[in-house]
Amino acid sequence: MPYDPAKDPWRGNAVSPTSLGRAGALVTPSDATDLARYARIRVFVPPGGESAEVSILPLDAADGEPLTLPVPVGQVSILEFLVRRVLATGTTPGLIIHTVN
Repeated sequence: MPYDPAKDPWRGNAVSPTSLGRAGALVTPSDATDLARYARIRVFVPPGGESAEVSILPLDAADGEPLTLPVPVGQVSILEFLVRRVLATGTTPGLIIHTVN
């Protein structure tokens, strides 16, 4: 079934970093490849671990200036940054990461 604008009460809202996501995709961390579309990211840390971190390049960061952030175990976090790359180095393996556009 195609998109139906009559069912979308947010269709006229401007897209912004704080608006609802309208699309998403699974992210595979990479030290060399930017996201296909810059986005906010949603990170889930499956229960069972002790601590987790995600390493990102925010939009205005240089390639050699990653930002590594702690993320809580067993919870979903939507980062407060627009992200151009999620790095494999510095990101805890096993995280479930999606873009939020």
